[in-house]
Amino acid sequence: MTNLEDKNSLDRDRRLNELFANAPEISMAVEPPSRGKFYKNYKGINVTPLLFEDEQRILLARSSDIDPVDEIITKCVHGVDVKDLLSMDKIYLLLKIKEVSYGPEYKFSVVCPACKISSDITINVSKHININYFPEELEDPREITLPVLKAKVKVRFPRNYEAHYMANWEDSYTNTYRFVLSINGDSDPVFISKALKRMHIRDRKVILSEITKSDLGVDPKFQFNCVHCNHDTVMGVPFTASFFSVS
Repeated sequence: MTNLEDKNSLDRDRRLNELFANAPEISMAVEPPSRGKFYKNYKGINVTPLLFEDEQRILLARSSDIDPVDEIITKCVHGVDVKDLLSMDKIYLLLKIKEVSYGPEYKFSVVCPACKISSDITINVSKHININYFPEELEDPREITLPVLKAKVKVRFPRNYEAHYMANWEDSYTNTYRFVLSINGDSDPVFISKALKRMHIRDRKVILSEITKSDLGVDPKFQFNCVHCNHDTVMGVPFTASFFSVS
């Protein structure tokens, strides 16, 4: 690069800095469903909006092995390591990134289960989606007593870097042993894996329910009243790719 090119580049950078000198710095302090109690050195979380270049980089990441959701969180969430996130907090933080980047309104379509006609819905993600926060007494790891076997089982929450172990129903049951730390004080993973296979289905479901705690975090349900047939029901908000776009 020549001296003239260096000078032009520096001058261009100066003009860009002047252009954005008075641009507002947007940052939203948030409290995740877990209240951050299971993160090391936790001092709070702040969420900043996506920039245009970030959105383009994330769109390109969809065609690679990079997880675009993790890319979004890494760019916009400050105060916690994305790999350590609990699933409940991860979904909540995505809602907040949407809110601070594109505004709180989310428009989508749902098909009425009664008349099968599609309806357009608009919700405010900061007002119409309920958040179930962790109770203060909840610990991680924690010990539960099984209803049938009466054994004491110590379990823990999966972290984001382990999310692939819980990707679907089959994976969740296959990998349950990874999140069971001990059974009646025995922490041998082979013993735990074999014990889980011999358990009553009620005990297995209790363990999986305790590991996932699906009742905590973002509650995506909303009351739907069909304008076409007046059918009234509870439906789930579809968090599709269009969630991260301007409504």
